[in-house]
Amino acid sequence: MSQVRDNLTALTGTIEARRTHPALPGHEEVRLRISGSAPVEGKADLLAAAVGDVLEVAVPRRLLGDAAVGARVKLRAGRGSSGWILAEPDPEPGQFSVS
Repeated sequence: MSQVRDNLTALTGTIEARRTHPALPGHEEVRLRISGSAPVEGKADLLAAAVGDVLEVAVPRRLLGDAAVGARVKLRAGRGSSGWILAEPDPEPGQFSVS
């Protein structure tokens, strides 16, 4: 397993698809078209170049609720040692939203 630096990036995007994550219980695998990114102070920003791309992001199901395709999501995520992009599991107030 490779080592990944402590990293976190603030992302905004639109849900293109979602399904149960194949390997992480309690998570959804969300296809997110990235429209914006910003660094998080004190963390490496490994996802800054993702604007315009579609990323597969593992998001805790309880955070998403019934968010459907087309919903806009704001979250903070990082690249894990598994290679997956993981949303923060317990975001601080104001750091996760669905509209």
